[in-house]
Amino acid sequence: MCRATKLCCFRCLRWFEKAESEECEVCGDWKCVNCSSCLCDLTTREKKIAISYMATYENLLKELTDKSYDFKRHRRVLEQIGVKRDHLVRASVKS
Repeated sequence: MCRATKLCCFRCLRWFEKAESEECEVCGDWKCVNCSSCLCDLTTREKKIAISYMATYENLLKELTDKSYDFKRHRRVLEQIGVKRDHLVRASVKS
């Protein structure tokens, strides 16, 4: 699960509290409390960019905390853009 408590919307670029948001049942993303957008509202290209940034962020946290993000909550989006979730989380981190 996303470890951040404050999120930046990929659509309107405004910050919102995750605790005040709801999860989209389709894409698994948090709906922006400002514009109601989630990954469903992005183009396929934009979804790839958003997922790659999520993967970069989560892999950084893995380097710092040794805890992995599973990405299964975004299963439908990953299927749509043709990415396997095991490709998003690095198996090992070099020190």
